Amino acid sequence: MAVGTILKPHGLKGEMVIETDARFEDTLYEAECILVETEGELVPFFPNEEGVHFRTDTQCTLTFDELDSAEAVRPYCGCRIFLPVVEVAPTGDREELDQLIGTLVTDKTHGQLGRVIQVDDFSGNIVLTIDYKNREVLVPLTEELIEQYDPDKRTLDLDLPSGLIELYLE
Repeated sequence: MAVGTILKPHGLKGEMVIETDARFEDTLYEAECILVETEGELVPFFPNEEGVHFRTDTQCTLTFDELDSAEAVRPYCGCRIFLPVVEVAPTGDREELDQLIGTLVTDKTHGQLGRVIQVDDFSGNIVLTIDYKNREVLVPLTEELIEQYDPDKRTLDLDLPSGLIELYLE
């Protein structure tokens, strides 16, 4: 889910102005990683220790560790920003979790697995049920396993632990 757009550099040290919705304020404050859409790809960036500062209900400033000047920020102006699924879908947010239903899941080792048919929250542990070769496969959804998530294309690329899929094929 897109949570905002980079508008312009702010100052000379890599700070930027982001247009966003106030409902993402807490999530942006806590985000360890923010994805920037550039050339159709989602590229991870990491907010520095200065963090996020909301100037209005719809604008905040942010600095990434990787961008240290206004010149470095300029190429990203106009780019949309996203949060990893686990950042956007906190425990108990059913509406956000249900948006994953129908998403096509691909694993680094097994390739295309299938579509999400159910999302469950087991005491803060998000688990996807995927229809894989006419079998229901349960896959944990953690930040460590997510390679890339594109909510517009409804695709989720994972790097699942070795042997997980094989458990369901025996």
